[in-house]
Amino acid sequence: MSEYTSSADTIASDDDILTEILIRVPVKSLLRFKSVSKHWLSLIVTPHFARCRNPDPSSVSGLFLYSSGRGLNSGLNFIPLQNDGNPTDGNFTTFPLGMKILSSCHGLLCCTSFSRTGNHHQVHILNPTTKQFTSLPKPRGEIRGLSLSFDPCRSPHYKVVCVLGTVSVLSREPYQSEWRYQIEIYASETGTWRPSGEPFIGDLNTHFLGGVYWHGAIHWFNTWGDSLYFDIEDERLGILPMPTIPQGEGNGRLIRYYGESRGHLHLVEIYGARTQFCVYEMDADYSGWFVKYNVDLHEVGIAFPEMMQTLSWDPMYYSFAILAIVWEDERSFLVLHIPGKIVRYNLVDKSFEKIGDVAPEHCDSSGMIEDALRYFWFHAFQYIETVSRI
Repeated sequence: MSEYTSSADTIASDDDILTEILIRVPVKSLLRFKSVSKHWLSLIVTPHFARCRNPDPSSVSGLFLYSSGRGLNSGLNFIPLQNDGNPTDGNFTTFPLGMKILSSCHGLLCCTSFSRTGNHHQVHILNPTTKQFTSLPKPRGEIRGLSLSFDPCRSPHYKVVCVLGTVSVLSREPYQSEWRYQIEIYASETGTWRPSGEPFIGDLNTHFLGGVYWHGAIHWFNTWGDSLYFDIEDERLGILPMPTIPQGEGNGRLIRYYGESRGHLHLVEIYGARTQFCVYEMDADYSGWFVKYNVDLHEVGIAFPEMMQTLSWDPMYYSFAILAIVWEDERSFLVLHIPGKIVRYNLVDKSFEKIGDVAPEHCDSSGMIEDALRYFWFHAFQYIETVSRI
């Protein structure tokens, strides 16, 4: 037996050495190595390997953006937030025609495709790192919300929480509509849907399409009263308190951002045309929101005066949208969309820079721009590298 063969066998039989090698290879090579043997495959898909390869599994490399204003996938885009480049190398063929992104969670995307009548047709899970996607069985009922739950450091499996609307019911409050809802859970480990608990009553101001995964639960916001969350492990609903709506705001809660980053749940509300606002963070025990950052975008408006134009469809607001809040301790930042540009704004030292360009959304028949903003926070989905199987 040659010395080379003996050394290769030693490495192949030592999982610690093999792991140290495999965590250093590029993603494309790692995906090919999954096919070497069942042993290599089982090693690569473990939570331990995920932690070794990416010690910071919440590091956001970029944002997937889509605009639904003129048709599905008409505005699919990727904005890198780090120097590791575009994970898809500019190739979006992994997003089948007609697919709409609904939620993202630790590197996986939950999507739906639609029939010509506009109803939900199929549910899909997509991994943009591996360029793989799988289609799920269709839930039996009218889908009101789909949210993804996935943490590769805990398990290689994911779950999808689906909120089904059953029938409308008489509201207990004037000027409000209520529905009876049923939650169903899809588990990748079993490949099936199952109902969770009994049907519950909720009003139509709860946005089940905007579910955010945080602390092992899916959180939905309500534009009038308190919001809801669903604890996935215990399979129970809870109340998420919301800040008081300012007096005189008869149109309800005006949310300009709602999302999670590195275990922090953030909320931004802006009432009227202003550049000053607060970033709220929820206490881990659900006791309430507190002000995490005070933001003043005045200097950004001076550098990019187009931001100070009012929106064509709502003159009460300036032309900017918060796409993401990324928590990185002293380097935490906002990702802003202003007309034609994506801007990164440091929440600590207040510095900012342009990091991307985007085309305007709508033009009239003569080519004149009607709406300067193409994306809002519900169009932005975090990209985090993961080689997990789906």
